[in-house]
Amino acid sequence: MRILNSKDVRALVTMADAVAALREGYRASVAEPALVPARTIISPPGSHAYLGAMPAFGGSARKFTVKVAALHLHEQEAASMHSLVTVQDGATGQFQALIEGNSLTALRTGATAALVTDLLAPADADTVAIIGSGAQALTQLEAMCAVRPIRRAQIYSRHGANVQAFIERCAAVKGIACELLAAPSLRHALEGAAIICTATTSETPLIEAGDLLARCHINAVGNHTDDSIEVGRSVLDQAFLAVEERAAAIREAGEFNHRAAEIGELLNQAKPPAPSGHSVFVSVGTAFQDLCIATLIQQRADQAQAGQLIEFA
Repeated sequence: MRILNSKDVRALVTMADAVAALREGYRASVAEPALVPARTIISPPGSHAYLGAMPAFGGSARKFTVKVAALHLHEQEAASMHSLVTVQDGATGQFQALIEGNSLTALRTGATAALVTDLLAPADADTVAIIGSGAQALTQLEAMCAVRPIRRAQIYSRHGANVQAFIERCAAVKGIACELLAAPSLRHALEGAAIICTATTSETPLIEAGDLLARCHINAVGNHTDDSIEVGRSVLDQAFLAVEERAAAIREAGEFNHRAAEIGELLNQAKPPAPSGHSVFVSVGTAFQDLCIATLIQQRADQAQAGQLIEFA
């Protein structure tokens, strides 16, 4: 079994690689769906800690994967997440890889948003608003640059002091070559943006219809509950909606997703829709995405003889 850390993950798989793997995986899943049960989450009484387990089986390589993630919500500090993903041979059960999960999650979330953006956003979109300044926000920007000719990124965070550090981290990412601007307010960040990526912990909507260009695409990948996400109902009730999987999106992000199109459905249309107004990708994340990207990482690691190799007795 290979043990792969966050540096291994990004050395082995680029954002473009991840987008291509998900595109292939979602197309194939329509004819041969993967086995992806609902995630299991437990939390001790009175605790602010949560443990989730997200198994999946399938893909062209017929692998088992399981992500185990622990989320701790600290009252005085930022939330912390720690996760690992295992990859096992689907026929023998042999463990093949143990992968650091936070980097894999950020990569697959960004790549999924890029895939949907490529299907729905204006082809000439060159200005993106990034709302948030964490790891997910960074890979969202990297992902947008992989599928659209982004010239300018307007970045806003409620914690303004974090934005400059975020910009410095972005400048070190090979796939980000656009102008990086610190927006003094949310309104300034949204101004002129044809693509908007929200990656925050906000418990109330941040964006309403009056804030937006007449034609724009939004990736909402941050905090969500079954009655609220980062995008307000004035947008959601009129927009073209896309989700990873309808049942999961309805269960975890709201009943309004009953009319949303799934990624696999969009990919298997002869001509994907070109929404004339607003489009929103409501992302709750799925173990299927972990399956696609973890399998690719494991295969690349074997080819490159990467990571620490251990043998079971």
